[in-house]
Amino acid sequence: MLTPMAGPGFTFFEQNIPLAITIVVLSSFLFAGGSTVQHLAVGNAVDTDAENRSMGFKQLLRLIRTPTWLLGLALIAIGATTHIIGLMMAPVTVVQPVGILAVPWAVILASLIHKHKVTPSMWGAVAMTVLGIVVFTAFSASTAAEKTYLDPVLIITGCVVVYAIGGVLGFLGAKGRPEWRCLMWASGGAFFYGLSSALIKTTTEMVKAGQQSTPLFWVAVVPFLVGSYAFGGWMVQQGFANGPAEITVGSMTTTDPIVGVTFGLVILGEGAKIHGLAAVGMAIAGALAIYGVVVLSRHHPDAQVAVQQSAAARARD
Repeated sequence: MLTPMAGPGFTFFEQNIPLAITIVVLSSFLFAGGSTVQHLAVGNAVDTDAENRSMGFKQLLRLIRTPTWLLGLALIAIGATTHIIGLMMAPVTVVQPVGILAVPWAVILASLIHKHKVTPSMWGAVAMTVLGIVVFTAFSASTAAEKTYLDPVLIITGCVVVYAIGGVLGFLGAKGRPEWRCLMWASGGAFFYGLSSALIKTTTEMVKAGQQSTPLFWVAVVPFLVGSYAFGGWMVQQGFANGPAEITVGSMTTTDPIVGVTFGLVILGEGAKIHGLAAVGMAIAGALAIYGVVVLSRHHPDAQVAVQQSAAARARD
């Protein structure tokens, strides 16, 4: 039986969309701050002049003993905890997209730390991303179904598909063109994090339904959830090593909600009320948000330096 929280008639799992959105806004700031701090630590652990900055196991071990990196981890952990609370109070299709606010937070924090100017092109990219996700959220919130369906075959199939896509993006992050590696690594991590958020919602619904002792819960959902956090966290650190924090945060907070919402709509049945116009609107808005991150990756000062270095290396060859 669920234990009521303070206040009559309020339980930990009761739906409260306004409060959930407020909590996730706070979570987005904590995530942006933690990511920016971790990026500083990762930058000191890799050779920034190397074409391939992928970190090995020894470098990752050194990172976890670095106070700056641990501070960033603590901020992200607090943000993740508040995000989970938000997920427990509202459909994933409503809560997940609000995390996009981490993008402008990250841009502002990075510009203050690194003393670089935020150009109009960068602000335009951020605006496209935020606008796209806001519209995406508006459509998903207006059509979200209150009931969640738990089909074991669909859930496992959805997890396998996301893992496959995340693996491909990780390969492109390791072997692709230098100027795209940060974006590919971060996008791969975002696929895993988006799945983890959807699986948190799935486990919450299974606990509510008394299904926490079923094989689906312990054999499929829990291992996929743990693996998503592990692979996602590793890929995000690789993204930090290969480019600016804003691109990693932007990619994660765009791709992550799109993956989470799609899982909720298709796999968990939260799209039962969605109609044709809303589906088209969500597709356009999602594409706009993703394009905004691509534009940000092209116009960021660090990204332009990477392009110039890559072109110079090809000319020497």
